[in-house]
Amino acid sequence: MTVMTLSNAPTTMTAPLADHAATVPPRPQAPARSVHRSATRWALAWAACAAALLAACATPPRDPVAAAQATVQQRAQQRADAIVRQDAAAAYALASPAYRRLVTPDVYAVRRAAVPVQWLSARVHQVDCPLDGAEPPVRCTVRLEITSQPRLPLPGAARAPFSGFVQETWVRDGDQWWMLEEL
Repeated sequence: MTVMTLSNAPTTMTAPLADHAATVPPRPQAPARSVHRSATRWALAWAACAAALLAACATPPRDPVAAAQATVQQRAQQRADAIVRQDAAAAYALASPAYRRLVTPDVYAVRRAAVPVQWLSARVHQVDCPLDGAEPPVRCTVRLEITSQPRLPLPGAARAPFSGFVQETWVRDGDQWWMLEEL
């Protein structure tokens, strides 16, 4: 019997090997759909594992302080961005519900416009949420780094932008965090 190898050089099979090939029954072929089912099962198993890993990564932190800090940082940055855009309505929406019961949106807008400096940029620099015996925290202190300039020219002073820090207090009311505005 002549067999072709990878090098395409004909090779002759010896008699004992040829006899062995004749005694081994051919391996039964699995139907094509069982191979397809097996591949589908493997694909589903891998997809389930990938989904579980992604869900584990997307789970919010279990540490109540870290969770509070992340939420407050996001909301404080939203408020700072609204002030930079001079969007009083968006900033007002992040004020505590108690403040909003006492101060109307129109009054808040007038107060924001009366601030003697205009914020040019702002970013959350630090968020501190001490437990103070309550878990999760109920109060956070936010330190914002801002760049601003005077709204009106001051006598003998340049109107050049300047940078500094502003501190805000955020409080938890129910399951949400709010800026504690001064009255």
